[in-house]
Amino acid sequence: MKKQSEEKTLSLLLSGKHPKAKKYAGHHVLVMNDKVFPLKEGEKANEDIEKLEKKYGKTPIITFVPRQDVSYILVVCKK
Repeated sequence: MKKQSEEKTLSLLLSGKHPKAKKYAGHHVLVMNDKVFPLKEGEKANEDIEKLEKKYGKTPIITFVPRQDVSYILVVCKK
């Protein structure tokens, strides 16, 4: 059940239809169950991830929320 809510939350964030998509557009966020948390920089990010792991018992998903007015190109290179 929780896996489905995470997938739905991710889908809504990436499509721009999640209520917090506009707020976090252009930034990285942590998704845990159906909750969205802003990803801080540096050591604070590690601390937040560790806190969420302890609280929920699993690692949060880190994702980038795209701005809806910008096109992104993903390039994957094999070594």
